[in-house]
Amino acid sequence: MLTQVKQTKTISTLLVDDDRQFRAGIRTLLNFSHIQDRAINVIGEADSLALALSFIKQYTPDLILIDIELIEGDGLSLLQQLQNSNALSRTLVLSSHQEDYWIYQAMQLGANGYVFKGQVSQQLLDAISTIMQDQICLPPEVATCFFRKFQKTQALLPSQINQPCNLSKRESDILYWLVQGASNDEIGKQLYISVATVKTHLTNIFLKLNVKNRTQAIVTAIKMNLV
Repeated sequence: MLTQVKQTKTISTLLVDDDRQFRAGIRTLLNFSHIQDRAINVIGEADSLALALSFIKQYTPDLILIDIELIEGDGLSLLQQLQNSNALSRTLVLSSHQEDYWIYQAMQLGANGYVFKGQVSQQLLDAISTIMQDQICLPPEVATCFFRKFQKTQALLPSQINQPCNLSKRESDILYWLVQGASNDEIGKQLYISVATVKTHLTNIFLKLNVKNRTQAIVTAIKMNLV
C-alpha cells in the first residue's frame, strides 16, 4: 500500500515499513516535530520494495526511514538500489533487528544511521537531526555491534596498511575527522578550510577508496587502518 500527502518546503520524509499501525505512530510523531527549525513532513508511506522505489523515483524525499522487513522485498534491497542509483535521500534504518549482521549489512549498503524500534521518541528525533547534518548516526549499542564486526575481520598484511590508496596528508586529515563523525562544516573549521574545499577533497577520497558515500568511506578507513 502506498499513500501520499501534500509535500511542503520541509524535511520531506518517506516511511517504508510493513506495519501500518507502526507507520501511523511514527507519522504522528514526525509531523508534530521540528529538526533544526525545519518541520518534518511525511509525504508518503510504502510497505513494499516496489512501491518505495516508485515513490522515491517520483518525489525524491529528503529522508527515508526504512524497516528491514517489508511485505515484498526488504529494506536491504532498497538500500542497495538507492546506492546503485546514487540517490540523494538520506536513509535511516528503523528496525527491530539488533543482530550484528543486519547492522553491518545496512551500513555497508550506505545507510546513514541505524536505530532500534522501541527506543524513545527523542532518540529517533536525535538520530534524524544527526543524519540531516550529513553525519552518521550509530547509538552506543549499535556502534558496539558495528565495530565488533571489524574486530572479527581478517587482519590486513603489513604492506597493505596505511599505503594502499595514496591519500594526501590533507585527505588523510579529512578522513580522520570523517571517521570521528564530523560534518563538512566541522571538518572545515578543524582544518581551516572552506566547506567547498572539504567537499572537493571528499570527492577525491571517495574515488581513491572506491566508495560511493561517507558511510562506505568510514567502513573502508577503519577496515584498512587508514586512521
